[in-house]
Amino acid sequence: MMIKFLKTLVRMRTRFIIRRARTNQAGLCPINCRITVKMIRANEFAVGLLVDPNKWDSKTQRLKGSSLTAMDVNRRLDIIKSELEEIYLSARARGTHLSADQIKDIYNGVSLVGCSISKLSKQFLEELILRERSTVTTNRYKRCFAYLTEYLGKDYDVSAVQKKEVSGFWVWLKSRGYHNDYCNKIVQSCIGLFRYAIREGHIDSNPFSGVSLEWKKELDITCLDPREIESIKMYDWSERLQLVADSFLFMCYTGLHIGDYRDVRQESVYEYDGHQFMKIRRVKTNVEATFPLTDYAQFLIAKYGGVDKLPHISPQKMNDYLKIIAEKVDINKNLTNKIARKTFTNMCLNDFGFSPEVVATMLGHTTTRQIRHYGAIKEKRILTEWRLVKE
Repeated sequence: MMIKFLKTLVRMRTRFIIRRARTNQAGLCPINCRITVKMIRANEFAVGLLVDPNKWDSKTQRLKGSSLTAMDVNRRLDIIKSELEEIYLSARARGTHLSADQIKDIYNGVSLVGCSISKLSKQFLEELILRERSTVTTNRYKRCFAYLTEYLGKDYDVSAVQKKEVSGFWVWLKSRGYHNDYCNKIVQSCIGLFRYAIREGHIDSNPFSGVSLEWKKELDITCLDPREIESIKMYDWSERLQLVADSFLFMCYTGLHIGDYRDVRQESVYEYDGHQFMKIRRVKTNVEATFPLTDYAQFLIAKYGGVDKLPHISPQKMNDYLKIIAEKVDINKNLTNKIARKTFTNMCLNDFGFSPEVVATMLGHTTTRQIRHYGAIKEKRILTEWRLVKE
């Protein structure tokens, strides 16, 4: 008896009842559904069926007889019961115990069984913010999840996304003209989202499982040489392009990422042993970058009356203007704000002869591993050290 009682406490019970008080002029009354979970009953709801109350068997909860009408009503009642049980059992399999009211709301479309992609994405991003990840990082994830939603065509419930739904996602990204490795990064971010869904108990398996990503790992260390930098300095620019040129040159001589450059303040400048230094905490990684200010960087600060007054331009606008600048001074390179950081790295490694460890500190990296993405030791540095050895 005790075991039977305990089973009753956890089991979902579905019962169909007729409402004789609502019998219509045709003599038919509606069927309502009553759900009970853990002995707590939800409010009844109509299932959209009308029957002759004289042919209703309350004990079996079936319509009597073998007519087509009776067979159709009984079949539809079986389907409703099966769908309700599926909602209950699917949630339990994920470790979620739904109440009778929750099951009713899910069945009637008032709420979802689990969690939509948009809701899950929001929770994921909120957790990143709590972990003090940078705005750049959270925006990157947000953009990746937006690509997935666009590809799927609607805001799916997470549990409804199967392997077949995402199998063509990478190809779709590539067809939009994105670089191979950029497509991989987007897919990786989405894999992370569904791992988070598993951790939160929304799903049991990752629809991206088994996806194999091939990385081309093409390093682009394009930078400007001294002649090209000098041509930008010496050209007589219009007022607008001069602001862009000076912003770009300041980043060339400091190694600042554009996100850090736009956030830099006068209090970041200090003096050490008679030399002007700048120390900033990087927006993206929250790692400190420390570097001396070159004469030209100091000249630009003085030109605008302080670090706070340096011209600030949006990354996209800057890249658009840099295309014009490159054309004006015959620089046959895809000039973007990223090239400034690579130019600084090249100067430090090859012109000034700094060690990779020192360059990493100035760029705001904790290891030298990332240096290879920004610059490489070239013949000039090799020859300089070779001559030292020979001497």
